Amino acid sequence: MSNQPNLEKAVIDIASYVTTAKNAESGGQGNPATISQAVVRAAIEKALQGELGKRLDNISDTLLLVQKAIEKSSTPPNPATSTPAPSTPTPSAPAPSTPTPSESGNQNTGEQPKAQEQQPGTPVKELVRSLNFFGDSTTARIGEYAEKLGKADKLPVINNAAGGSLASYALMSMNGSPIEIKFEVDTIPAKGRNVTVDAEIIYGEGVTPFSMHSTIVMIGDDIEASIVGQTANVKVYPRDETPHSIVAGKKYPLKLKANGGTDGICVLATAKNDINGANWSNWEATLERVKGYVEKCLSLVEPKSKPRFIVLTNWADNKPGWAKADHPYRHQLKDRYNNWLKEKYGEKVWDIEAYMLGNDVWTDTGITPNEADKQAQRDGIMPLSLSSDGGAHFTPAVEEKIAKRIIDKAKELKYL
Repeated sequence: MSNQPNLEKAVIDIASYVTTAKNAESGGQGNPATISQAVVRAAIEKALQGELGKRLDNISDTLLLVQKAIEKSSTPPNPATSTPAPSTPTPSAPAPSTPTPSESGNQNTGEQPKAQEQQPGTPVKELVRSLNFFGDSTTARIGEYAEKLGKADKLPVINNAAGGSLASYALMSMNGSPIEIKFEVDTIPAKGRNVTVDAEIIYGEGVTPFSMHSTIVMIGDDIEASIVGQTANVKVYPRDETPHSIVAGKKYPLKLKANGGTDGICVLATAKNDINGANWSNWEATLERVKGYVEKCLSLVEPKSKPRFIVLTNWADNKPGWAKADHPYRHQLKDRYNNWLKEKYGEKVWDIEAYMLGNDVWTDTGITPNEADKQAQRDGIMPLSLSSDGGAHFTPAVEEKIAKRIIDKAKELKYL
């Protein structure tokens, strides 16, 4: 189950590579049909069912092995002599619906991958044409509308954000927090009312411990559970219908169920709940902590030389917890965080706060502001006419317009 994304990547890579080889063989004359992924999958399975197939556990491993061999090659194979090509019929299927990205990450050029320019032993990370959301309720809610809007551009959307989450969750959802879990029992029972198992979280090197709040995870490759705990000692609530045998004392890798996607266009909005939880004594420490998490998150985005991401600012709620007279530090924290984002990441920042406090939001949504809304904008807090819950979250109409603005920003940055 866990190797399925890699399997699909292998099929796409091999299909693209064979097509490149066909073009090379023709000397650039004509336009050979693009080989379909389905044909590649069937042909390789048939061609490698012999010695390789016997030595490997399954065809997935075989595909991944072939992919690695291709990545190490400095020039495209001659289809007349390479292993997969002889058993690959001339395809009549249409090109894959998911465009294969070029080395630069520009998916709209129509150019074939430049495999012949790749240096031996230096495989290029395959980029994915998708918009992937990470962070808290801001991106969780906006991502839902981006998914609907993305269908018009045939743009897949992955939403790994979760409402109420901290910056540490965003990093874990991007697989940037290597952690493990171990049990003192040999069975994780089937799910049931009040069924729990005690466990211990083991944090990897450089990982700041963080709390779990009914966090849905995958233990190993195939055990789904939710975890609750504010220390390394946690309660595990099984979510599977059947029990699982485990080894007592063994460390199992632990990941969020919704994870990965750093090879796509990453949209990150986080720190809002960290800011909401800050107080007079720790707000400056909170600022440094969330800055560290954001840096780690964005350092994971591909390609490393020119990462594709958009990071969003935060805004002030129109709530008692944001009253300037009682909680001025919260505004200071928000302002310093937003300024740091803009200084560090420049054009890759989309300023959601400026949009909320400007005129475009009224024009985009068709909402007419009242005097209280105008005063809220002058005070730097959320206008209630834009909010669905009395001052913390935007209405669906606003979230849809923000989603469109983010897609437009991705196009402006030439990610799409």
